[in-house]
Amino acid sequence: MATSNKAIPIVLAGLVALGVVAYFGMNYPTGDEVTGTVAPAERYRAEQISSDDIDLGDQELQDFMQSDFYAKLTTDEALRDAFASEAVRDALANDAVRDALANEAVRDAFASDAVRDAFANEAVRDAFARDAVRDAFAHEAVRDAFANDAARDAFANDAARDSVANDAVRDAMANDAIRDAFANAAIRDAMANAAIRDSMANAAIRDAMANAAVRDAFANAAVRDAMANAAVRDAFANDAVRDAFANDAARDSVANDAVRDAMANDAVRDAFANAAVRDAMANAAVRDAMANAAMRDAMANAAVRDAMANAAVRDAFANAAVRDAFANDAVRDAFANAAVRDAMANAAVRDAFANAAVRDAMANAAVRDAMANAAVRDAMANAAVRDAMANAAVRDAFANDAMRDAFANAALRDAFANAAVRDAIAAEAVRDIARDSQR
Repeated sequence: MATSNKAIPIVLAGLVALGVVAYFGMNYPTGDEVTGTVAPAERYRAEQISSDDIDLGDQELQDFMQSDFYAKLTTDEALRDAFASEAVRDALANDAVRDALANEAVRDAFASDAVRDAFANEAVRDAFARDAVRDAFAHEAVRDAFANDAARDAFANDAARDSVANDAVRDAMANDAIRDAFANAAIRDAMANAAIRDSMANAAIRDAMANAAVRDAFANAAVRDAMANAAVRDAFANDAVRDAFANDAARDSVANDAVRDAMANDAVRDAFANAAVRDAMANAAVRDAMANAAMRDAMANAAVRDAMANAAVRDAFANAAVRDAFANDAVRDAFANAAVRDAMANAAVRDAFANAAVRDAMANAAVRDAMANAAVRDAMANAAVRDAMANAAVRDAFANDAMRDAFANAALRDAFANAAVRDAIAAEAVRDIARDSQR
């Protein structure tokens, strides 16, 4: 029994041995199959990577982070404070503002001390809360304006910065004409003029921006080009000219094509260099006259515009009587008369304005009312009457009260409708009588 128990492990070991021999006998190759060569090891080769295999993220963001603006943003306290403003942060959610940052001129503008300092101004920052200001950045002309040194430096002016706090100025940015104006070199260069920038501190100028006629005027090439004229720009240094914009009539006159086109006339532009013309703008009667259709249409007349090139006509505006005459409806309506307007093309008539007696006559009610008489106005179309104005005796006669008051007589005024009377004015003898009456 003991022998039998010892045999069992031996039998099991034998069976295992037979199984191993049988497994290798069936699976091990025969002698013919064990010969061959040893192949060299294959080195690992990876394909060359390309730029498409690596995602670097938004390339515009990468460019922005490598820009001078980003460097300034991370080191400049004023800019950092600006971005702490909720209005500025919200502005960055606006597509137009974002796209503007892709514009090289806008980015470079932030390298300007004036632009950076402007962001320290609360009014500038709050302006970005306005849709009109944000959307303005979608306009190419506005963005390109930042490439102009004058436009950038304008931000160094406190008045220009504070003007952004004015609703009218902000809303003006929603006007296409105002935006397009920034594409005009004359408008941009005007920003380099201290008088223009300081005028932004004037309430009347700011409020004028709320006037549709004033804003639309910027769509007119003549108005834009007028800004290239030094006299026009310097006129803004005159308080009277600035305050004129507080007058509704003066603002509305800009809606008149004749007034706008007059700005294309060099004589009209240069007239702004004349102190008398500027001061005349301080006169309520002169400003109100701009509300008169006849006065506005007169500006469409080449003779009237060219008259502004005459020193005597310009200096006449220094005379209180001449300026006050514009308060008289008859004088204003006279400008609706072609004969009166054409008379301005006559050198004698223009030079008559250099005569103190003629200018003072404008203070006489009878002379003013005579302008309401068709016969008197039509007489201005007569060469003899016009040339008579070249005669010193005739002009000096206006210094005589009796001569002035004679214009109060309807019969005398109607006499100007008679060709014989008009021609008589051409007679030297008649003129001499006028001269003798003055002795």
